[in-house]
Amino acid sequence: MTLQDALREIADKAGYMTAIGAGTFAGWLANNWLGLAGVLIAAVGLAVNWYYNHKRLKLQERQQVEP
Repeated sequence: MTLQDALREIADKAGYMTAIGAGTFAGWLANNWLGLAGVLIAAVGLAVNWYYNHKRLKLQERQQVEP
């Protein structure tokens, strides 16, 4: 094996390792963004649910007070 062959082999392995690392990092990042989006959607859903239940409760209270 010549020096050029050894250097080419090292460069190939470094390229593969970089691609694997970048792919793993991108997958981890995508999962975290999707998780964060899920938490935000759940929080918005909770706020909307609370708002409309609060309005419904106030309407029921007014209907009970009125004869």
